[in-house]
Amino acid sequence: MDYYETLGVNHTTTPDEIKKSYRKLASKHHPDKGGDAEKFKKIQEAYETLSDPEKKHQYDNPDPFANMGGNPFQQGGNPFQQGGNPFSDLFGDIFNQRQQRAQRNPDAVIDINIELEEAYKGVEEIIRTELGQFKLVIPAGTVSGTKFIMHGKGPVNYDNLPAGDLICRVHVHNRNNNWNIVGQDLIVRIQVDYFDAMLGSAVRFMHVDGKQLEVKVPKHTEPGSRLRLSGKGMPNPKRAGAYGDLYVLVEVKAPNLSDEQLRKLEQFKDEEL
Repeated sequence: MDYYETLGVNHTTTPDEIKKSYRKLASKHHPDKGGDAEKFKKIQEAYETLSDPEKKHQYDNPDPFANMGGNPFQQGGNPFQQGGNPFSDLFGDIFNQRQQRAQRNPDAVIDINIELEEAYKGVEEIIRTELGQFKLVIPAGTVSGTKFIMHGKGPVNYDNLPAGDLICRVHVHNRNNNWNIVGQDLIVRIQVDYFDAMLGSAVRFMHVDGKQLEVKVPKHTEPGSRLRLSGKGMPNPKRAGAYGDLYVLVEVKAPNLSDEQLRKLEQFKDEEL
């Protein structure tokens, strides 16, 4: 079974695109929806392998001796080494080189921590390893959990084998607890005075891009209301010019009133009743 063919993808397809294809096929062939159970099982198996960087690498680079009980030229298994065959060294070297090309050093995973503002605008990070230092370009709109693979920049535990890959896993941190990310959407909490929420107002606040934004709070806005600003969320790293949305979560705070104002409010309350 060809895992790539099963998911309808190829070797250059990104992890997000593989996940998208898997979800579409899994939904289509799910047994609960009348789909083919065997087909669904194959889709699951293909995704479990291609979504895991280590399993995917092993699938893409199979060991040519895996089904032969190990290297046939180890421990006296090379038939050319018996009887003083003059070609024994030649054939032994050829097969040893093929085996080495099929093997390499292990991959390594490192965590990259960036701030929300950096994730929004994009940032360049310098990665330092035993092989030297390398520049990692993190595009605008990158969210937590995104992985970038730097091929051949991983550990070199064995000098006679190629270097493994370096997998950079990004974590987006936020120093301002008023902001949060959900997918490509942003959520911000703002406080609005009770009277402004009741009568309606316009509230200005600072966006993560450093620019001032204004949101109109309509009359009779209740605490916990969400106001949507289309296209003001995170940029989409896969679609130039595309942005998520910004949701403004309204928190209504009680006003600080004087005794006289409180007396008038009580009077107004009694008149309403």
